Amino acid sequence: MPHVMTVRGPILPSELGPTMTHEHVFLDGRHAWGPSEEILDTEAGTRPFETRLAGPSRWNQSAYRSNLAQTSRDDYQLISDEVGEYVRAGGGTIVELTVIGLNPEPEALARLSEDLDVHIVAGAGFYVSAFHPSWVAGMSLPDLTAFLRKEVAEGIGGTRVRPGIIGEIGTSETLFDVEERVLRASARVAVETDTPINVHCHPPSLEVVQRILDILEEEGHPLDRTSLSHLDEITDLDYHRAVLGRGPLIGFDSFGQDGYFEPTWKSKSDQAKLETMLALVEAGFENQLLMSQDMHKKHYLLRYGGLGYNHVLTRVVPRMKVTYGADDRLIEKLLVTNPTRLLTRNTDSGQPS
Repeated sequence: MPHVMTVRGPILPSELGPTMTHEHVFLDGRHAWGPSEEILDTEAGTRPFETRLAGPSRWNQSAYRSNLAQTSRDDYQLISDEVGEYVRAGGGTIVELTVIGLNPEPEALARLSEDLDVHIVAGAGFYVSAFHPSWVAGMSLPDLTAFLRKEVAEGIGGTRVRPGIIGEIGTSETLFDVEERVLRASARVAVETDTPINVHCHPPSLEVVQRILDILEEEGHPLDRTSLSHLDEITDLDYHRAVLGRGPLIGFDSFGQDGYFEPTWKSKSDQAKLETMLALVEAGFENQLLMSQDMHKKHYLLRYGGLGYNHVLTRVVPRMKVTYGADDRLIEKLLVTNPTRLLTRNTDSGQPS
């Protein structure tokens, strides 16, 4: 029977509802902390996060160590309140893509899913090579394949929480050898288990993203069961046409992130993302587009003046309708139909009763 695997088990695809296809709920990226030039002492960069640090964090997202983590131990109620706003806005499902390198918490996801009665689809895999644990570098392709096979079949990190997607699989601006091995292992397990794949793109040059697709295709993974994240940071329509022409879905998945990732790399505005996405709709690619916010830092949360997990539903969608004339059919396609098609599995032993 067709199903979607969630952290509480398999469900019917028709149960998903509006779906954010790239989010993080619990993660810990504090090992990536890098104080910026305006922080002159370590103590300032390590202070507990508070609202007045949200503005400086938009100037440099890695400047404050406490901005880089949302853990169940320290932040469960805060995150429950924040995700609760998404549920109250009509959200049905969150695809949570925290993988090895970002310290996933699958059992906390299951608890939150139960507490809020929201579907959560967890990812499995490895983030970018710079975040890999030391043991990953020496793993062969067969070793990586066996590791991911066990994660998908039995549960993430030794738990009984099974993933419904492989990803976000990390790729860097230059595709490293270990990242290529992880991509190939992911594709092999995806083919065996009829599981979709999500790839974190830097975003890369067109040459690199085409190489990513080549690798997946060489291993037999159908590109229409693949989503490529963060390509909303690219506004070149020819780039998008070249990628979409091969069949994958692409994520306009960082709405609400108007700030600097690095000192000279600024996120595109929501307006630029919307206009690019709607131009691709006009070009005939509406079946391959996904929307989300990629929540993964505290300054994105409503508590600290951010736009929150409900941003797409409560602000972006109304603007699409009022300002750009989008109809309910298109909104349903982007938020329900396309995610459902991506996430639905037709094989595997886990099925809804």
